[in-house]
Amino acid sequence: MESYKIRPKELATEYLESYILENNLKANDKLPPEREMSRMWNLNRITLRSAISSMEAAGRLYSVQGRGTMVAPRFVRTLQNLESFTKYASGYDAALETRLLSFSTVECDKHLAQRFERMLGEKLYRISRLRIIGDVPIMIENSFIPRELAPGLEEHDLVKGSLYAILENNYGLIMDHGEEKTGITSVNAEEAEYLNIKADSPAFWIVSTTRDPNNLVAEYCRTVARADAVEMSSILRWGFGGDDSHE
Repeated sequence: MESYKIRPKELATEYLESYILENNLKANDKLPPEREMSRMWNLNRITLRSAISSMEAAGRLYSVQGRGTMVAPRFVRTLQNLESFTKYASGYDAALETRLLSFSTVECDKHLAQRFERMLGEKLYRISRLRIIGDVPIMIENSFIPRELAPGLEEHDLVKGSLYAILENNYGLIMDHGEEKTGITSVNAEEAEYLNIKADSPAFWIVSTTRDPNNLVAEYCRTVARADAVEMSSILRWGFGGDDSHE
């Protein structure tokens, strides 16, 4: 049986990924010139460029005319953390921007009434916001909040301020625990325009329900996140009945 032989493009991609890891390159850090990398790894320039193009399409790298090839910024979302986007993204060495796309009042339909455990027709705020990190639009969040829990919410700054902080500081509404499900979808034409990607591009579909300490549903959120700019991370812990040891 003939042994598998790695293809030149796959090998070039491995070299590029290894170089990024070994040199601890961060978002917007520059890679060496193509000529230098070709010489370092004894690669054909065409093969190297093909690997770079594939990594650009996957959102791992990006190129700027006259400046070279750089590591693309990626937002890592840790599924265990119940933090506002503002607080979580503040740990990134990049500018954070929020754009308010719409703010409206809607009525609970059958689906929303089930989510919020409320009657049909009850009023909800619907807040749609575009999240941007380092000039890269990465996700669209659509949050639903019962109007009776936060009357006058529209008067607060939902662009510069944290929604969770506003709810806690002004309404005593504390986000304590919740559930989140993640799937795969593709963006429609409107979402693609906001996210600056092509229509039908792959994306993460994130649905979360957040509750207060009394188990009251305080927020229901639907998020569309660019698959080429966001990574999902989960922390695994071993334990049975509180015992962290295992054999």
